[in-house]
Amino acid sequence: MFSVKDSWYDLYCEEVIKNEKLTKDLKQAKATIRSLNQRLSYMEKNQEKMVETAVEKATGALKDTICDMQKKIEQLQSVLNNDSTNSGISTALTPINKEKHIPNSRTHSGKKKGGQKNHPKSKLSAFQDDEITEYVDHTIDVCSVCGETMVKTAKYVYKDEFEFDVILKKIRHRFIEMICPNCGNIERMPIPDHLKEENQYGYGVQALALTLMNEGYVSMGRTKEIISGLTNNEINLSVGYIAKLQKRLHDALSGFNDELKRSVIRMPIVHWDDTVIMIDKKRACLRFYGDDKIAYYRAHMHKDKEGIDEDQILVSLDEKTYVVHDHNKINYNEEYVFQNVECCAHLLRDMKKVVDNLGHEWAKEMIGLFVEENQKRKKHDELDYGYISLKYDCFICEGYMQNTEDEKHYYADTELTLLKRLKEYKENYLMWACNEKIPFTNNESERSLRSSKTKMKVSGQFSNIENARYFATIKSYIETGHRHGMNSMYLIKRALDQNAVSLDEMKKYEVDNE
Repeated sequence: MFSVKDSWYDLYCEEVIKNEKLTKDLKQAKATIRSLNQRLSYMEKNQEKMVETAVEKATGALKDTICDMQKKIEQLQSVLNNDSTNSGISTALTPINKEKHIPNSRTHSGKKKGGQKNHPKSKLSAFQDDEITEYVDHTIDVCSVCGETMVKTAKYVYKDEFEFDVILKKIRHRFIEMICPNCGNIERMPIPDHLKEENQYGYGVQALALTLMNEGYVSMGRTKEIISGLTNNEINLSVGYIAKLQKRLHDALSGFNDELKRSVIRMPIVHWDDTVIMIDKKRACLRFYGDDKIAYYRAHMHKDKEGIDEDQILVSLDEKTYVVHDHNKINYNEEYVFQNVECCAHLLRDMKKVVDNLGHEWAKEMIGLFVEENQKRKKHDELDYGYISLKYDCFICEGYMQNTEDEKHYYADTELTLLKRLKEYKENYLMWACNEKIPFTNNESERSLRSSKTKMKVSGQFSNIENARYFATIKSYIETGHRHGMNSMYLIKRALDQNAVSLDEMKKYEVDNE
């Protein structure tokens, strides 16, 4: 047991500890009071200065906000000012309150549309007598003067007319049994696959439907209606049947597609580009490879390097091949060994935007240099690469200085990016100036892909990637044939008969019909 003395000692120790804690808290409280008094005294002495500082900070922030808003307004105003002269906007989309511009170097002559005075008139010649297939006589029954019945004379005036009628053929193929008079053997011609049903549509009907869809970009429903109208409702294709035709033609073109791919890989200069198409409400990609004679299309769900490598075109090109493109950096990947050629049409467009937004002289002068030298090139005049290279470098130096002067302008960063690109890719942008075979632009790709936009507007998106690939394969075949002067109906009929026109046949046809 504890003694009374011990209890009193413990209480004493507790009180001492409490007292020490209270003393410590008191010191801290006094120190806090002194600090607050000092801060209060400082604030009283510097009240006006602190208010001024706070106002300056708020004013500075407000000025920055106003500056940012002004840049944003300028940028939006620039967007409103975009038209066919300074951007990729179609002339047809020019705002109502703005005058339409011709988006190239052509100027309006002021002459009316159509035939011009003193120009030879182009018209159809009268038929030869042996060409006439039908006569239509136009007579008058009653005299307009006295009302007597009119009688024919030997005189007449004639006018010729080109016309066509769709003549339906209902063909019955008879596979006749033949007997050998010598041995009595009986044989019959085997029935081909395209006649396996009791009744079916011929290659002409199929080719017409496929031409409407792949040439006119007509939807399957309207294709059915057009063919029904042309045949006076005799031929009524189902939409399901029309859909199967696309796959049938695609499958028949597998050999030609491989031949076309090999031809692209062997080309000395390859144009390529891609554009966005819609597949089941998703953004996808249609890609073009080729030149003015070859058109090779590929469709992919994504616009990326994986799709490019899947095409097996760029990765198969050697170091002697020139590839023309629209500054797609993926072309500079270390896996590829070909030589890159930048499209100068896109460059001129980018520099035009600098002129429109900043008014900088370097861009105006660079545009003038490129246009003037390209005009000389078209006339087959010899170009001075050293002079062009020197002027190119001078304009870039001027551009950096002018950019520094307007570095606070909203478009200054875009201009600086362009200047860096010009400096880094100088050789690729000027390759046309030292090699007359190198094209100045990548317009071949641009023109080739433009029709896909028409297809999207006329007949809508693709339902799936397979249909997009069918379209790409068929388009490659038909368009390559067109570039050699061949007719799409003939091309499609041949392919449906499992005898697609080869690339060599197309070349021979073009030579024979020059």
